[in-house]
Amino acid sequence: MDIEFVDQFITATIHVLKVQANVEASAGKIALKKMGVINSGDISGIIGVVSDSLNGSVIISFPEDTFLAIMSNMLGEVYTSLNEDIVDGAGELTNIIFGQAKITLNEKGYGIRAAIPSVVKGKNHELLSQTKGPVVVVPFESSAGPFVVEICIE
Repeated sequence: MDIEFVDQFITATIHVLKVQANVEASAGKIALKKMGVINSGDISGIIGVVSDSLNGSVIISFPEDTFLAIMSNMLGEVYTSLNEDIVDGAGELTNIIFGQAKITLNEKGYGIRAAIPSVVKGKNHELLSQTKGPVVVVPFESSAGPFVVEICIE
């Protein structure tokens, strides 16, 4: 997988969280996901990546406390539990991050098409990639708490 591709999602994640939610974030060490290792979260935004030359997905997975802090900052209201008012926020954040990365990647010729995000919620849920390519895991630390971005492209 092209590191420039991954870098655009890291840059977009940091930028979007800062602008949308006033949350400072920094990426940890990028690693390939090993077989049998599962990064679980309490709420995740998932979006497909499709172009003529590649397909895959991007998953942004948050522990509940991190997500609640981000949504509280983003919406200007204190949230203490995952409720229907904010669950869609995971998809919206994923969509905004994807859109930011897509702009730059398409300027570089990737030709990524628009996609619709989906949201999965549930304590310590596990998500498996639907493609056969390598999965790059980027752990983040932020002023709201830790979270993970997984990028799988084939």
